[in-house]
Amino acid sequence: MRYRQLGRTGLEVSEVGFGGAGVGHVWGETSDSECERAIRRAVDLGINFFDTSPMYGGGKSEENLGAGLAGLRDKVVLATKVRLHSEDELANLKSAIRSSVEQSLARLRTERIDVLQIHHQVGPERGQYLAVASPPRYALLLTEADCLAFAEAAQGLIDDGTVGFLGITAWDGDGKVVRALLESGAFATAQVLYNLVNHSAEAPPPQGFDDVDQGQALVAARDNNIGVIGIRSHAAGALVDTLDREVAADSDVARDHARAGRLSFLLSDSMPTLSAAALRFCLDNPAISTVTPGIKNTAEVEEALRVADLPPLPGEDRNRISALYQNQFSG
Repeated sequence: MRYRQLGRTGLEVSEVGFGGAGVGHVWGETSDSECERAIRRAVDLGINFFDTSPMYGGGKSEENLGAGLAGLRDKVVLATKVRLHSEDELANLKSAIRSSVEQSLARLRTERIDVLQIHHQVGPERGQYLAVASPPRYALLLTEADCLAFAEAAQGLIDDGTVGFLGITAWDGDGKVVRALLESGAFATAQVLYNLVNHSAEAPPPQGFDDVDQGQALVAARDNNIGVIGIRSHAAGALVDTLDREVAADSDVARDHARAGRLSFLLSDSMPTLSAAALRFCLDNPAISTVTPGIKNTAEVEEALRVADLPPLPGEDRNRISALYQNQFSG
């Protein structure tokens, strides 16, 4: 396993991280015992960055991570998030953040959180957005001022050693607001979507783009020495040979899975699955500190480690990927 620096935090994190949604039973069928085995196997193989949220499985992800990391806490960098549920919590940030963190600490069986992230989209005005969840529900859309107030309210947790660093979820946010937050100095990390079918974190998207525009967040992060946590490396499970769950025909996952069918040229004896190619594509980007695929079993852990040992994708393959992306995988 290779390790990279997480921006200005000084933390050294494994280039392959462990996305916690899978062990919250979000990405397909698994069991708590299998989740715990996967977590321990990941540590055995050198994965030291684990990212979760109270929202993943209603706390189940944090509970399984706490169980799986029992006796191993000092070997890993642990990141979780805060989701504010009401305008009242937004008006009482210190108590809302502390309450969320205390519950996370109990589920994670730890006394500290290395990276605490805002689990909200951001925009120029307050509002609501439809959160990815089952059943679907709305979440608060926060402004730049809200996020800076969050950072100020969380300072006491940093001062007493409960929290190490603060981060934002840059996914599907307003590009100007995301850049302003990364330039503010209040946040040390950012979660950024980047994968085979969405390169908008690096450059302006092509004409007719119909996916989440990440507003060149990787560029803003690099300019401000922000540690980038790569998310959605497999586009919510779409960039695989066969989907592991039923999805609606008009969903983003179905769309991205259809596009993935144009990428079969990436497969070879050394790159036997599209899932492997999807992870390798993200690992090849030096602007990303750690890539956090959603993992739910030991087989997925072991595949991720095999991919980390593979050489970068050939330049001609990357050129073909870029050409397909520019044409939105049509023609």
